[in-house]
Amino acid sequence: MYPFVKLVIPLGLGIVVGDTIWDIFPRVYWWILLCGSIFMTFVVSHWKYFQSFMMLLTIFFLGAILTIEKEHAMLIKLPKGQVKYEAIIQTEPVVHGKIIQVDLLVLSAAFPLKVKADILRDTITNRYKKLHVGDGINAKSFIEKPRNFTGDSFDYARWLRFHGFSAETFIYYDQWEKARVDVRSLGVFQRVSLLMRVYRQRIVSKLEKELAGNNLAVVSAMVLGDRSQLSKSLKDDYSISGASHVLALSGLHLAVVYGLLLLLLKGLSNLLPVLRRKGLREFIILFTVWGYVTLVGFSPSVVRSAVMLTIYSFVSLLNRDRLSVNTLALTAFIMLLINPFSLFDVGFQLSFMAVWAIMVFYSPIYHALSDKLLEKSIIMRYLWAMLVVSFSAQIGTAPLIMYYFGRFSTVSLFTGFVAIPITTVILYLAFFMLLLSSFSSIDSFMGYLVNMLADWLNTFLHWFSLLPWASIEHIHLPLLYVLAYYCLLMILSLPWSFYMADAELE
Repeated sequence: MYPFVKLVIPLGLGIVVGDTIWDIFPRVYWWILLCGSIFMTFVVSHWKYFQSFMMLLTIFFLGAILTIEKEHAMLIKLPKGQVKYEAIIQTEPVVHGKIIQVDLLVLSAAFPLKVKADILRDTITNRYKKLHVGDGINAKSFIEKPRNFTGDSFDYARWLRFHGFSAETFIYYDQWEKARVDVRSLGVFQRVSLLMRVYRQRIVSKLEKELAGNNLAVVSAMVLGDRSQLSKSLKDDYSISGASHVLALSGLHLAVVYGLLLLLLKGLSNLLPVLRRKGLREFIILFTVWGYVTLVGFSPSVVRSAVMLTIYSFVSLLNRDRLSVNTLALTAFIMLLINPFSLFDVGFQLSFMAVWAIMVFYSPIYHALSDKLLEKSIIMRYLWAMLVVSFSAQIGTAPLIMYYFGRFSTVSLFTGFVAIPITTVILYLAFFMLLLSSFSSIDSFMGYLVNMLADWLNTFLHWFSLLPWASIEHIHLPLLYVLAYYCLLMILSLPWSFYMADAELE
């Protein structure tokens, strides 16, 4: 079995346990258990299996402690009553009825607080239209602990906590004003992230010159991870047709960025021979990739892809070019160590399960057809490979989609034949359009192509979503069934996993 799979499982279990009982026992007990298990791991070094058990137990306690410490770090004493404060707008304001929704970074005396804010619109002066990401404001409001909506089964307060929000607030239209805010109290990472958010909005403004409406919303989501402009009907079209994954930044998007960088560096290497050095080339690519990840906001799926790409780049320098389940497990292990709350993110779960299922089931399913049959036609090989990739991903993600969204798309295998190639072309064209924005004629032509393809994609998926059998709705899958399904799936995958692990060692 892959070594990092053995480590990530107890780490995940520890995170779940830590989240469940974090407020029951004092933290010091957990630290004692962790130190004790580390000590016992060294004491029983002569007993191999017992030492392995103690090591796994240590990882379990580590996961629990990381989660418990993060839970306690979120317990911030909020001020009572209305307070005046300075804040920085972290997201571009989005209009919802009579309010605008923004994420604020409130600059408190101790440390910045991430706050989910609703601001009542002033429809007479329309001052809110002058607010943009990166702007500072002076405001006065009640800063309160997140609460769930009445009658809603979704745990909104828990979702906010897992995404780093300490509080929420409602600001009346006459209780805020735009102001210059001193950002020196922010850390380097926070300032860089803020600058990247501002720059991302500038790129969105460039896209707005060539695109509009649903086409702009889709391209912004694909290229920049900006889903704020996606309407509910458009989200439903993509969800029902089983194509929501093309709107979520993932390996496909980073593969396009990686491919463009390789193409660019290959061209420049003729002018600058130093770029032919493999180590330097990999460093430039990784630096750019992580810059892109920062630009789009560190969503779990794109971080997963970037970490895997980073690991792949390092091992390729050692002439080992294989990406495996072990690499995937190492990626999950690193991400959970940095932020244990990632485990509860739906995007994190879907991304990892999709890639795991593709890695495990793609090869045996693909070779279910005879090689002689596949060798007859390149088109047949391409179509069969795409079908197997989509089917494998669906094996890994279908229960989670049914559990969280109560829906199962029956047409996703077919829509993928069109959605994935068109999305890939849109990404390449959109990146070229942004890179060549200084050349107005080329920019306009690229914009025309992107607009046309996005319109085709939206129309195609909308048509499929209208089919009466396009999806099965209102599926209420119990958590126990989901866990049982994945346990069974992992048991079925063990023979192939052992075979692949042995092949890797050879």
